Amino acid sequence: MKKLLLGSTLFFGLLSFQAHADYSPQQQQSTSAMAAQYAHMNVADLQKAAKAGQPAAQFFLGVNYQYGQNGLPKDAKQAFALYKAAADQGITAAQLNVGRMYIDGNGVSKNEALGRQYFEKAASHGDNRASFNLAVMEEQKKNYMGAYQWYELSTRDGMLDNKVINMSETKKTALAANLTQDQIRTATQRADQWIQAQ
Repeated sequence: MKKLLLGSTLFFGLLSFQAHADYSPQQQQSTSAMAAQYAHMNVADLQKAAKAGQPAAQFFLGVNYQYGQNGLPKDAKQAFALYKAAADQGITAAQLNVGRMYIDGNGVSKNEALGRQYFEKAASHGDNRASFNLAVMEEQKKNYMGAYQWYELSTRDGMLDNKVINMSETKKTALAANLTQDQIRTATQRADQWIQAQ
């Protein structure tokens, strides 16, 4: 029964959630102010600002390429390049998207190690969607204590998405059926230590 519950929870969790980000301003005040400006900027001005190295402009231009919006073609490679430029300048939502694109091989060759690095960067800035993705990765490897740790983190990271919190709580309950109290305590302590190290 425990294996069936865990297996079905993992299966439905993987089908129901792949986190990509829309811009959620969790950065510094100046980046948040710029984000509002770039979210409504016309494509020509957005391209100019992105070319000048403005990370929020790079993020929003990446969104336009990823979804083929505002007269731009759908281009995953261009979206990835723009997201990566923004991610490497500290834009958390871009870090999440770069991680997801590496994991999926969307616009770039699949690379789980790099995907994990970008998820960890986003998680270190409090994005619980990134913590959730890390938990799913651990659960796929059958590292249930590691998965529990990341699901625990995704219920308390700073940039809280309620959908992610609810899914994480459900996943923790399912995993707890297959872990001892000591394993749960250890996973929770590891989550605490990870937060304190950030």
